[in-house]
Order: sequence, then C-alpha cells, then structure tokens
Amino acid sequence: MEALPNQMQIARLAAGGCFSRALALAARLGIADIVNDGHLHFHDIAEHTGSDPDVMRRLLQVLAIGGVVERDQDGAFAMTGPFTALRSDHPRSMRNFSILMAEIYDDAFGGLSHTVRTGDSGFRQVFGVPLYAYLERDAETARIFDGAMSELTRPVAAALAERHDFSSAHTVVDVGGGDGTLLAGILAEHPHLTGVCVDRPSVCERAATALRTSVDHQVARRIALRPADIFEDVPEGGDRYLLKNVLHDWSPETCGRLLTSIGRAMRRTTEGRDPGVAAPRLLVLESLLDQDSDAPHVLFQMVMCGKDTGGYGEGDLRLILRRSGFTPVLVERLAGGHHLFECVQDLDRHS
Repeated sequence: MEALPNQMQIARLAAGGCFSRALALAARLGIADIVNDGHLHFHDIAEHTGSDPDVMRRLLQVLAIGGVVERDQDGAFAMTGPFTALRSDHPRSMRNFSILMAEIYDDAFGGLSHTVRTGDSGFRQVFGVPLYAYLERDAETARIFDGAMSELTRPVAAALAERHDFSSAHTVVDVGGGDGTLLAGILAEHPHLTGVCVDRPSVCERAATALRTSVDHQVARRIALRPADIFEDVPEGGDRYLLKNVLHDWSPETCGRLLTSIGRAMRRTTEGRDPGVAAPRLLVLESLLDQDSDAPHVLFQMVMCGKDTGGYGEGDLRLILRRSGFTPVLVERLAGGHHLFECVQDLDRHS
C-alpha cells in the first residue's frame, strides 16, 4: 500500500537522526578531505577510511539523498558545493560542529522528556554532570567542542575586527575565550593590540596547543593565557573586555555573578589609570533569540543547560546588564547575525 503524503512527511522527520548521524560519521572519517575537489569510487573511499566497501556504498547513498554528495555516471562520488565545508582545511569549516551536534548533543536529547517534564537539563540527566563538567573528563569530546566553537567564532571575529574601533585600545581581555580564536582574529587585523584569554585551567591548556599549531606565530605570541574562575576573578588591565556566546549558557542570576566579576576588574583598571585615560568598555556578543521564531534553538539551550538558559532577547540582555552596573551605549547587528552590545560601566553605582 502506497504511503500517504502526511505519512511520508512524518517518516522523513522521524528519520532525521539517521541523516545527521550519517553526516557526522562522514565528517569523522574525513570523507570530504579524501574526496577533496574530485570524484572517488566508494571502493577507494572505503580503503582510505578502513571501512567495509558495501556499507560505505550505502552510507554514501544516504548522504546523496541528503544532498551531501553526488554520484556521477561511473558511480564515483563527489562532495556537493555547500558540503565542501566539511573539509578540515575549508576556511569556513563546519566539520567539528557537525560531529558535535549529531553525536554528543544528539545523545543529550535522549533527556528531552526529562527537560519537558521538569525544566532541568536533559544533558545532565543523560551524562550525570553539566556540559562543562563533562568536557573536563572527556578529552575527545572537549577536542571536538573546542574545534566546533572555533569554527563558529572565526566569522564573528572577522566581523567584530572590521566593525568595532580598536584604535585607542591596547589590551583586549576575552572572558571565557576558549582556545583564543576570537582574540587571534581580532589581533590579526589590529597589530597594535595584545590579548588575554581567560578560561578554565583545562581550557587554557588546550588553547596553548591550539595557538601553537593553528595560529600565526606573530599573532599567537601576543596572546597570554590566564587560567581563572571567571565568576570570581577576571584580570584587570584591559581596554576592551569581550564576552562572546557566554551569557546564553547561564541563568540571569549566574550571568549577574559573571558580569559583577568583570565589573570588579574594570573598576580596578580604571582606578589604576590616569584620569585622562579612557575607561575600559565591555563588548558582549550574543545571538539574540526570539522565543517563537527561534524555538528550536531555545529548546536546544533548555536541554543543554535547563529552562533558565533558553536564550535571551535584546530586552533581556539590557536588563541583565543594567542590573550588573553596565549601560549599553551601542547595540548593533554584525554581519553573520550576532549582536554587539558595547557597554560602559556605571561607576557611580559602585562608588
């Protein structure tokens, strides 16, 4: 009996996990790197990846249904244009992000029913610990996570380096800066700047390797790594403090703790300077979420970190910043979709 149209629609949606896992495996096996810009028979791809040829053929056929690869008349496969970004050397690579989303994050959605029932993190329900604690104990997932965040950060760094005026700044402090990708992108465009990347000790250890191997030496040598608990201690001395894609992972109360920590560092910086020197500024970069139109992203955030971290709109962030003693003097949308909140500190509030 032929399936009805609505049955096919349900079937396609229900089978989505099959396609995402196939995409992640293609990324893990490096198929895009192996094929590169040419065509390759499935036997050759199987040999390069140490795979069973018959099963590899089926995997490639599934990927072809999803538009990831195409097959020529001789039966050889090539990557389609949009999916060449699965190559590890692609300037806008999404290889690590694809693996992260379709593997560990997809596993976390096994806790979706727990989040729906209780509002608590499905990730924690599945893995027993919050996301960042899990990264501390699983080196391979941490490596993929760092790579994925770096892939997402490069275009943001380029947009910020082009848009914001760093001419009067000397030191940029990236709070929760991961492997230093954001700082590296900014410093590459502004040679007069130095940077400080602040994050957990384990993250800084991984960042040291990343900076040695994937960043221009002249840029890497201008970046200092500072292990710290950013909710308690942020180094002083910055002209610009950066906070990119950090606040959306935390409740408003926890965001307040973090911003208060940054505020203390900025006040110490101001107090130690001559009166004529400009006070430091905080640059917050976030993807603003509409609770209706961005429902998939909102639900994702809730599963990862709990219902209190379902993302923020502009009004939410303004309120969080104001309660923590910051006033946005400029809010603008950067190329690529992130919003930049350029903030000054309300020093009278803390005098």
